[in-house]
Amino acid sequence: MFRWRGSLWKAVLKDLIAFYIAYYIILFAQWYLLEEQQKAYFTGWIIWCEIGSQYIPLSFLLGFFVAVVVARWWEQFNYISWPDKMMMILSVCLPGEQHLNTRITIARWSSLMSAIAWSGISERTLKRFPTHRHLVQSKLMTEEEYDIFSNTEGPHGKWFVPIFWITNLVKEQHKKGFIDSVKLDMIMKHIFSFRDGFAMLYVYDWIKIPLVYTQVVAIATYGYFVICLLGRQPKIDEKSMQKEITIMFPIFTTFQMLFYVGWLKVGQFLMNPFGTDDDDFELNYIIDRNTYVANMMAGELADQLPTTVNGELDVIIPHTRASFKIHDIIPKSHLADYKFSQQEMQLINVEELEETDERHKAKESRQKLSLLMRAIDRRKKSSKNGHSEETAELTLEDQPPTASQTVIHPDGLPNV
Repeated sequence: MFRWRGSLWKAVLKDLIAFYIAYYIILFAQWYLLEEQQKAYFTGWIIWCEIGSQYIPLSFLLGFFVAVVVARWWEQFNYISWPDKMMMILSVCLPGEQHLNTRITIARWSSLMSAIAWSGISERTLKRFPTHRHLVQSKLMTEEEYDIFSNTEGPHGKWFVPIFWITNLVKEQHKKGFIDSVKLDMIMKHIFSFRDGFAMLYVYDWIKIPLVYTQVVAIATYGYFVICLLGRQPKIDEKSMQKEITIMFPIFTTFQMLFYVGWLKVGQFLMNPFGTDDDDFELNYIIDRNTYVANMMAGELADQLPTTVNGELDVIIPHTRASFKIHDIIPKSHLADYKFSQQEMQLINVEELEETDERHKAKESRQKLSLLMRAIDRRKKSSKNGHSEETAELTLEDQPPTASQTVIHPDGLPNV
């Protein structure tokens, strides 16, 4: 929390000091220069600015802006080219002392291409190699290569010239029969991948985040705090001081400024990660690292092979006392504790399935027959009850019903 390099305090300190100076100048003028009636009128301006600041969608604008910038920043880092895979495949396809000079030359040309290409997009690398003569003095380029490179016309850039030297050298090895077509294809794929990283960084350097959006975010952020210079002033007229607590220090506005201005600074710093800010990519170190690693892979590691040891691998790797105290969680499937009963784990045959199916069908038939018999019994009982009621009616009325009189049976059938 108390680091200075790349910290929040370093990013917002100047803006915070400027805000405090302007804030207390307005507060001093309100306190000492305005009369009581003017203070009441100024309180109306404070309330108006306080309400107006709520209409600025600052969180939405800053959130979307920083999300786009951080995603773009990480994508650019992923396109930084590393020669490791290319040198590994070269050590396999061109092994031995007879190909040492070829591997060393390709390693040097990969670093030369990095220095030339990144000088066009990185301020750090440009300050290290301001001219092509500095490449010769750094022993990344020979005098012959300097003459060839200087005499090559490149109105649209010529950072890719060293990669053609690499491909031509590999092509020469193929013509001499040192590598076959399969190995040539493998090597060329890694060379193309190495080259694509530089090309994509030039595309990111060319296509910027639209200027209008960066302006909208900057104007919204700083405009918000300009409004806060009035909207967050304490109300010091007599009426307001009787009803409200007056605090002379903008506590919550300070927190807002730390968050919002800090958020804006994050986006502004990461928009161009190839500058000289604290969190920008340190491409000079990457050049040093890649040069050393590529030369090591082309030289001592190309044919290095320890003696194989007979015996089994000790699968129990010991711990130190410090690491043993840390309890690692062993991954376990969510079905590891699932259990079956003995009956569920019994194997069944197809014949048993067929017999079970037949028994199930027979059971269904018996159930249907039983339901049908019950329905017939209910109908018979209903018929008897209906006949008794009809006889009772005839006895009471002493005459049978006429043809037009109809008695409805409980089962829905008419009895005439």
